[in-house]
Amino acid sequence: MGRILFIKNMCCERCVATIENILTEIGQPFSEVKIGEIRVEEEISEIEINRINDSLVRCGFSLVDKPAAKTVVQIQALLCEYVRAIVNNSGKMQKLSTYIESNLHRSYYHLSKTFSSETGLTIEKYFLALKMEKAKELILEDKLSLSSIGWQLGYTSSQTFSTQFKKVTGLTPGAFKLNPNPPRKAWDKLLPQDFEQS
Repeated sequence: MGRILFIKNMCCERCVATIENILTEIGQPFSEVKIGEIRVEEEISEIEINRINDSLVRCGFSLVDKPAAKTVVQIQALLCEYVRAIVNNSGKMQKLSTYIESNLHRSYYHLSKTFSSETGLTIEKYFLALKMEKAKELILEDKLSLSSIGWQLGYTSSQTFSTQFKKVTGLTPGAFKLNPNPPRKAWDKLLPQDFEQS
């Protein structure tokens, strides 16, 4: 009988590769690693779980075992996937609440309450912060116009995107692009204060 271990602070494929390397280095067999989860084929002991966690903590990750914390990890992983899917589908996606409900098979109301009580943030604020960090990444890549970036992220107009970006970051997208040291955060390093809109 296999087991799923839930991991905090994962946000991208680089995190997946890092955790696969950690597990390989410590000789821990696994069947799959994806954002927020390690799947193992066989039952593992508490000693093995502690050894995995110790190795993860050294790299900025950690296992979670409380049901509510597991739910938060699952929601965060879905939000990261959703932001990537928005960009890949040029802003065309099903409603966020529907996406989360259909993947976790629980009511959005219940999931939203759990997320807020565990993190002190709403799902919407967390999602918006992720989206703005993705916008920063796209701006700095300098492959798309600012209006195209807004459209890729699901905004109906460049003005709406610019207004939202400035509200969250304190800078217009244009000013951010011209900044020699633009402020950025990796998704897994976002803290509650990063979600306070000005």
